[in-house]
Amino acid sequence: MDALQAQRRSGWSVGAAGSRLFYDGLVDGDRAGSNSWRANLPSLVSAISPTRPALLPYFVPTLFQVLDAPDFSQGLEPIRTRWMDEAEAKGRALADVFRDHPDVDVHIRDTALLIDAPGPEAVAAAAGVADRFEPVFLFDNWPHPRGVVPSHEVIAATVYDRPAFEAARARRAPDAPPAFVIDSRRLNPYRDASDEFDNRYLARLPGPEGFQRLSVRHLLYVTNAPVEHEADDLNDDFVALRAAGIDVKMVALSDFRRGDAGTAAYSYGGSSTPHIWFWHSYGWYPPVRTVQAGSPAPSPALGLSRGASYEPVARTTIFSSHAVGGLAGIGKQKPSGFGRVSVRTSRATGAISIERSGSLGRSRSSFFGG
Repeated sequence: MDALQAQRRSGWSVGAAGSRLFYDGLVDGDRAGSNSWRANLPSLVSAISPTRPALLPYFVPTLFQVLDAPDFSQGLEPIRTRWMDEAEAKGRALADVFRDHPDVDVHIRDTALLIDAPGPEAVAAAAGVADRFEPVFLFDNWPHPRGVVPSHEVIAATVYDRPAFEAARARRAPDAPPAFVIDSRRLNPYRDASDEFDNRYLARLPGPEGFQRLSVRHLLYVTNAPVEHEADDLNDDFVALRAAGIDVKMVALSDFRRGDAGTAAYSYGGSSTPHIWFWHSYGWYPPVRTVQAGSPAPSPALGLSRGASYEPVARTTIFSSHAVGGLAGIGKQKPSGFGRVSVRTSRATGAISIERSGSLGRSRSSFFGG
């Protein structure tokens, strides 16, 4: 049975009732220092939903629907970690290169972001860019006490950053482009072990026609650190976007760092002129002012990723040929044995129990990430 189906039918902690979820970085209140976050949980989905009507079909609220499940919210607490703080600061620096600036001719409404980082950092980075990009969450699973994807941390981080998302709504342009947000741990390796629950899931992006309806001409794939290529479940999507004339490039949050002078603010490559350096590398919006003679050009020698030269290339993965198009990724199929659990059904009551965490006949491959 599909893991999410089993959870919705028999409880989010099916097979591990009474087990605890563990959170790193617990804090007393949300970002605003308020303790009213628990009373406000019923409105969390509406608070983080896109306000731009064209983006609503692509919002995936699945993860946050677990808040309606009995007993889940009792152990929930907000979290804040130093990695979240850094991701948010780097997100702000990324958004800053897209702001109006006399040195570069930027019209950001034709560029979308896809933030693919570990869950809490992805949420924090989304909060960092939320003044200029509208976050669209794509978290399509439920937490589980034995889950290989610790998605409860995403909910805890979102609870903490909710005030930031709400405040950004008032400052953001009504036609702001989207920042799709996904947890890079969604493809965590699974060992088919009896103490693990396979709650992995796939990213559900708009297809090429969806991006075109949103007037998106460029997609910037944002990872936590430099990667050789996109995550496996995104390869078909990115290749299709390239074929439709939508340019896809990468950038790593680690490309944004504090300057050599030790300033507190992050910028692209630590530069004092990040707009010039960034668009000199990426070229989507040409700088009005050229780089000064004798200044070092952005290069791997400075420790920057090669994301500006990235182009999607078709490659074989376990997800190849499992996407058949459709709105917001609807129709993308999970491979056999992915995100599934083996269950036993009672003939008398129809109730199900987890027989093993794994799936009979599961592939033994343990690498699924990008």
